Amino acid sequence: MRAGLGANSMIYGRRPRQLLIVWGFSLLLIGLIDWLETQAPALHELVLPFYWIILAVALYLTWRWLRSRSKKDRRGQDRRHTDRRDTKESPGSDN
Repeated sequence: MRAGLGANSMIYGRRPRQLLIVWGFSLLLIGLIDWLETQAPALHELVLPFYWIILAVALYLTWRWLRSRSKKDRRGQDRRHTDRRDTKESPGSDN
């Protein structure tokens, strides 16, 4: 392992493994399409939209990954609002 990327390197509290998989797979698909294009140049006009589709999907998944754990994380506080109930007890307690 490199010194810069430790086992616990995280972005917004998440490990970048999902991003690496998305972008790695996208680059692999683009490479395969490029190889197909060099083997059959007549397909050039046909495969051009696939580059844009792959790029758009990768950008969308990256945006979702970053958005899901932004600094404004709503799950940081207790989601049970005891002050809105008649009693101050938790729902699972036997009294």
